[in-house]
Amino acid sequence: MRAAPRTAEPPVALEPRKAGQLRPMLATIVEEPFDSPDHIFEVKWGGVRTIAEVDDGKLRLQGRNLRDLTPLYPELSVLSDCLRAKSAVVDGEIIAWGADTIPSSELLRPRLLQPDETVSRRRRSPIMYQVFDLLELDGISLTSRPLFERRNLLHEHLATHRVIQIADFIEADGIAFFDAVVSHHLEGVIAKDRWSPYLPGERSGAWQEIRASQADNFVVGGYSFGGGRTKEPIATLLLGTYRGGKLLFVGEVSVGCSPREAQLLLDLLTPLHTEVCPFPETPIVPKLIHWCQPELACHVRYAQWHGGMLRFPLFVAPRPDIPASECVQL
Repeated sequence: MRAAPRTAEPPVALEPRKAGQLRPMLATIVEEPFDSPDHIFEVKWGGVRTIAEVDDGKLRLQGRNLRDLTPLYPELSVLSDCLRAKSAVVDGEIIAWGADTIPSSELLRPRLLQPDETVSRRRRSPIMYQVFDLLELDGISLTSRPLFERRNLLHEHLATHRVIQIADFIEADGIAFFDAVVSHHLEGVIAKDRWSPYLPGERSGAWQEIRASQADNFVVGGYSFGGGRTKEPIATLLLGTYRGGKLLFVGEVSVGCSPREAQLLLDLLTPLHTEVCPFPETPIVPKLIHWCQPELACHVRYAQWHGGMLRFPLFVAPRPDIPASECVQL
């Protein structure tokens, strides 16, 4: 028996809010795809989650940890021209296209390694902002409105562009959609309750993430460096994840960066140096180690888990845009 239709709450005027202080809503992780007439299903792109605020033609891009990302993506300045509104806040994901038209986290690496600098035109990769939600419109908060209404308003008020797109979705057929995502070697699917409000900063069961590949974000708790004749500033990263509130060591990963990228990664880690191991139990690593305060996240692909450790991990990119506290294994 289907429940009676739910009635949406009316829009409310915005409370005063400091710009750049709206954290994105997060999804819970589930193991299996499913069909549901009450859900829409979107691609999990594996890009940079970004909230964009436009106010009277001025754009600000904000990462999950509230970092200002605006200088890293100058191409997205056209967003203010695409909006049919004086002010708005939208949520979405920035992706970079690889040569095979599959999103590539590696191509975003040069920008993520320079989080406080404008990336030169020579080093830019083709990007696109996939917008999937509308949170505020001309001074009115839409977060209490159901998702399907916010999506309808998004289509009414946002024109697409070469670098600005409204994220596609399908309704009901989540299993078939997941199979298609797997066949195209994408990261996974996000299932969203079409009646769900937007809950800033919360991880809600109304949004569910189903992963198609083995990839996740981990905390950097330290790094090894070459001794003797080895000249690499960083050889491996020591990875951790939070379980039950504790940062547990889950293995090492070789960085595989160019010398310039390795130096940029070192520049991010050097201010985090500490004499104290951040893991409850000091891992046995027969190398020279610099311990780091657990504040930098990185994206890693891997084959599988075995005995609480990652098998065959592959470093993809640092993720200074993601709070390390969100690197959690449930």
